[in-house]
Amino acid sequence: MKLSEKLIRILGIRRIQKMIIESSFEARTIPELVASTGVSRTGINYELKVLLNKGFIKKIKYGKRYVYIAISLDEITNLMQEAIDELNLRDLNIRGVRVKTSHQNEFIIHVGPSEILPAYQKIASKNKNTRIKAIQHHRSWFELTQKITQEQLVQFNNAIIKNKIILDAMLNESAYLFYKKEIILNPKKHKEGIESLKDRIADYSDFPDEFFNYDSEIWIFKNTTLIINWKEDVAIEITNQNITKFLSDMFDFVKMGSRKIDHNKIMKELLD
Repeated sequence: MKLSEKLIRILGIRRIQKMIIESSFEARTIPELVASTGVSRTGINYELKVLLNKGFIKKIKYGKRYVYIAISLDEITNLMQEAIDELNLRDLNIRGVRVKTSHQNEFIIHVGPSEILPAYQKIASKNKNTRIKAIQHHRSWFELTQKITQEQLVQFNNAIIKNKIILDAMLNESAYLFYKKEIILNPKKHKEGIESLKDRIADYSDFPDEFFNYDSEIWIFKNTTLIINWKEDVAIEITNQNITKFLSDMFDFVKMGSRKIDHNKIMKELLD
């Protein structure tokens, strides 16, 4: 069995190592490898250590002797796939995973507050003076406050005010009671963040607590949607006009059954 030139380049295998692997697709002793490859015993011993360490060769005790056998091509494929999966996970943690389906459309997975917050601020800056739609249960807000600092939370909220975004938002009906409870329990931790929720240009309504009772929230901009799960520290950024319009229409349908509230008045009463 032969290894292709492309494969040995990808695997970083040198010529002498290629000879040893190909010779040991059937179990071989060191003397047999010397005879079949023409490499000295010293050279064989050295290269076997390297190949054993890389996982390309297995050392098996056979009676009183040791034999060496190369892993199969299927096993080599599995090793390569594991390496690819490892790279993908590393890429996910550092830069997010981006899938661009066309010039206008792309899907990005952001992991961790260090990616999610800048992504939100970037989208907000591109949607100045526009109306955006949001659904947030207090469970999602609570998870958010556990994952980021008050300074980051203020920046998150200020991005809405700074970009003069009109917020069309739905909260669960017990959200304000939950905010009040959190302020009473830990005023130093929450007061600054909750104060930054004031003075938004906003159209708020609420829905019964049993609906949207999740650790996730959704922000629908003109052409982009951001779905965030703060418990898992993951956000999906969808830039796709068709999907965003679909979600926007769904939001409007749900809002018809919600109750209009005066957000800024309630926030002032809470802080007073």
